[in-house]
Amino acid sequence: MFKVISSEFKKILSKPGIYILAVLLAIILILGKFIYQPEVYKSTEIDFGGQVSEIWSIFEGDGKNSGKKIESDRLISNAAKQVTSYSCTFTNEEGEKISYEEYIKSLKTASDAALKSYEECQLDTNYPDAPKNRDKLVETLEKLRNEVSSNFIPQGSNNVFIILTSKRNLDDFEENINDAIDLLKVDVSQHLIADRCKEYKDNQKVKIEKALNTFIYPTLANDIIKDFSTDAEGTRYTAVQERLAKTYKKINELYNISQANATLKQIEELNALCNEYLSIANTYANLVNYQLISNAFSFIPTQNHMKILYLESKDEFNANTNLIRYKYLFDNGLTENDYAHPLTIGTTSNTETNAYDYAYFVLRLFSFVIIAYAIMSACHAISGEIKEGSMRYLAIRPVSRTKLIFGKLFAIIIMSTIMAIFSMIIALCVGATFYGMSSLKILTIFNGTTPITMHPLVMLLIFLLSMLIELTVYVSIAMLLSCLLKSDLFAVTIMLILFLINILLPAFVNNPNSWLAFYPFSHISLYALFGSSVYATSNNFLNVILSAKVFTNTTLWLTITVILAIIIVINVLATQIFKRKEL
Repeated sequence: MFKVISSEFKKILSKPGIYILAVLLAIILILGKFIYQPEVYKSTEIDFGGQVSEIWSIFEGDGKNSGKKIESDRLISNAAKQVTSYSCTFTNEEGEKISYEEYIKSLKTASDAALKSYEECQLDTNYPDAPKNRDKLVETLEKLRNEVSSNFIPQGSNNVFIILTSKRNLDDFEENINDAIDLLKVDVSQHLIADRCKEYKDNQKVKIEKALNTFIYPTLANDIIKDFSTDAEGTRYTAVQERLAKTYKKINELYNISQANATLKQIEELNALCNEYLSIANTYANLVNYQLISNAFSFIPTQNHMKILYLESKDEFNANTNLIRYKYLFDNGLTENDYAHPLTIGTTSNTETNAYDYAYFVLRLFSFVIIAYAIMSACHAISGEIKEGSMRYLAIRPVSRTKLIFGKLFAIIIMSTIMAIFSMIIALCVGATFYGMSSLKILTIFNGTTPITMHPLVMLLIFLLSMLIELTVYVSIAMLLSCLLKSDLFAVTIMLILFLINILLPAFVNNPNSWLAFYPFSHISLYALFGSSVYATSNNFLNVILSAKVFTNTTLWLTITVILAIIIVINVLATQIFKRKEL
């Protein structure tokens, strides 16, 4: 096997392709410096100024403007109100306190009883109780419409019902109720009312029930109420209040000491404490926000996710990932400013660009060129050499065809790996020259479930490994086509089209729950599982096609299974075909 690989290396180095690849990589490296303009990660830290009085004025307020402390306290208060909204109750006709769920059920029961007379067509004037039935039904439907509308329309950006109710379904519900009421108010003959009864049973009743059934009952979130309760010890709400109180006490003590004659160290410490107060509040507010979003996802059928007003711009994987991220930060007394974000294309990992951000961007561009080169080499490896006649000379040597095909496969992968590692080193060096190596540790949520902290270089190496795994998949398929087809040009064309489709498809399919989630090539990126996944929701087309994609049903085991299945099955087929192929 080693001799075959060594022989293939000599062939690769004797052809101009590898040198053209090197030139292309150099061009990308140069162009990358000019086209790399990511959005800088926005930290929650602010500059409070260089004087104690200035810091205090911005933090506490100056009488004319509310201070940052008041804004942060309002964040906490709004988050608590959101959770409290879950536990709101109604008073029924008997004066008993009932939950939202029970309230809606009582309305549905009342409406079903009234609508029963409509179903049985007992609303025409020929029936003795028709006027009474019609009036009762109109009254019940109007009450149902008014109660639901007044209590379930989202009232503002901080209202929990933006998450929990569907405005579209509410509109449909009201429209159907109004149509039914309009029909009831028209005095018509028995024949016509019978037609309208049929219309109702076939159409309107189904719509009304569907609209009612799409509401998400807040009482389903009792675990959240308990965890974030404002009147119980040991909850996250009490924990955040204690942290804020301790931090505020430190701020006051330092302010009283330093306001007369502050040192530079005291000013910096006061700045840091004020920012710590804001960061604690932001972390808690984000934790509540993503807890509510995650809860909404867990109770809404998958097919209805994109119909929910607030969830249209969300996907479940990233919502749960952010929830775990903020839980980790809050439970460990940390904030976003303590860690860098995972390496992505559109946004820097830190408040300033560093060598790792730039190297990832350039290496992502390199990956397309390196994979394309590997595909073309693999497509030529069998069919190309058969056409040139060199394969016959290889076949007469005392080397099995299995070793021959795998020797070529490994040679292409090893050479591509060398080029990728070399490219990463050069990209890091260039990035260090322009941006520096300073960076915080990255906090990533592995597989959407496990918080892991790592050095950005480790994450860059993970991307490199992921890229090489993808390359192995493509090279394996290219080798199969090279065995199947007589024309290496035809094989290259098919593979490059497949590669291009896999790159561009996510840019045009915006739903993470679409059929694309069942497409095998959607699950071959190991890197996407390390918290850097960005589905195709960006307005920047370049960001979309370069970003790692992930789907709501993606897991580590699914990714590994898909990758191994493709590589093993494809290579077994390629080997069997090559053994039987006439050279």
